[in-house]
Amino acid sequence: MIKIMNYKALTFLLVLCVYTTSLSAQTVYSNKEYSRFGIAIGLTSSNLYNDTVGYASGILFNGGFFYNLSLNDKLNVGLELLYSGKSVKKESPIIKYRFYYVDIPLFIQYKFSENIRAEIGVQYSKYINSKFLYIDGSKKSGMHVQSLSSNIDNEYSMLLGAEFDVLKDFKVGARYTYSLKPFIGKALPYFGVFQFTLGYVVNRSNKQIFGKKEIN
Repeated sequence: MIKIMNYKALTFLLVLCVYTTSLSAQTVYSNKEYSRFGIAIGLTSSNLYNDTVGYASGILFNGGFFYNLSLNDKLNVGLELLYSGKSVKKESPIIKYRFYYVDIPLFIQYKFSENIRAEIGVQYSKYINSKFLYIDGSKKSGMHVQSLSSNIDNEYSMLLGAEFDVLKDFKVGARYTYSLKPFIGKALPYFGVFQFTLGYVVNRSNKQIFGKKEIN
């Protein structure tokens, strides 16, 4: 009887060792997304405030890269790098003004679910250049483009937005950024920008739970 019990105990230990060894030889990941990297393109609708003319809002394009990192089940942190155009115009005579920036938004996202997120944060916008366009019948395009010298420079803004996943690798988002210049006493023109984007996830990762262990 004692021999039978010893055999059973030995068999159980052997099976347990094989199972444990097999488990330790694998890399196990969580089924929840840990980070994502991708590209984004979109439109900007811009308003220029504190100007003396009263320009109408204009629409231009933006595009670049995004990276999101999961902090926990409810929060993400996000960072983006976007080349962004901000445009305003005069109706009479028709003149369009275009200002180009490199935008760097940094924000926290609250996850209502795995597919729906709200965000709040700040954005630094590095001024690159600006142009203005007016009707010119001598040009093939019908518009004359010329460099513009202005007192509009780098921007620091606050942002609010939301985004949701429409397919596995695609997301859409809407965001509003408003310059901090009026809050820091700078009496210069500044932008308020509504931005709509479409994002494509190039790469995503899942958090590693168990690391791979080499077996000799």
